[in-house]
Order: sequence, then C-alpha cells, then structure tokens
Amino acid sequence: MATLSRLFIHPVKSMRGIGLTHALADISGLAFDRIFMVTEPDGTFITARQFPQMVRFTPSPLHDGLHLTAPDGSSALVRFTDFTPQDAPTEVWGNHFTARVAPTAINQWLSGFSPAMSSCAGLGRS
Repeated sequence: MATLSRLFIHPVKSMRGIGLTHALADISGLAFDRIFMVTEPDGTFITARQFPQMVRFTPSPLHDGLHLTAPDGSSALVRFTDFTPQDAPTEVWGNHFTARVAPTAINQWLSGFSPAMSSCAGLGRS
C-alpha cells in the first residue's frame, strides 16, 4: 500500500508550494492547485525552469483570490472578480485552453521582476 508522506499545492504554477495536512479534491484535482499561471504577452506559460526566481514568490490562497508576496517583500492581491471577462488562448505542455487575464496593475507588478513575467492568467477552461 502506498503512503502519502507530504502534500503540497502550488496555487500559481512554478511559484512556491504550500504544504498541507489535508486537502479538498474534485475531478480537476486538489483545490487551489495550479489555478493561476504566469505568462508571456502572447499567452505562453512561464515555468521556474526558465525563471528560477519564480519559486521565491509566496502565494497565499484567499476565499476570493490570492495574495502574492515577492522576494523583495512587496505584495499584491489578485481577486477572481478582477480578471478580464474575456478568455484568452493559452497552452501548457501542449494542452490548449483559454484563461482569463489578471488586471493591468497585477501584470505590471509581475513584469517589474522580469519583463517576461508580464501576465497572470487564471480560471482556465478546457
């Protein structure tokens, strides 16, 4: 029998994970796991393989979104209701889907750490 010794979620793909003692799951996976990602302007997703500094950002899930803390101590609040109502095409490892884009203020905040980290996408749909 397999034993689960540790459990982590990553609310933002490639950012620091959060250790859990228990989690809710549905058909899509664990609650709050990889519900956001950072993309380039064209919608191409970015990973910590390309930008290792991403793992130094700390996400904290909230009932209405996410609080992000950057390595320099600055932070930003990302609320689900602030995302654009229009879906934009994106892709992760060959899986194409649409996602909503975060507000300009969040995207500008992210791009201050790296020009490639220009957009936060979330609420993806298959």
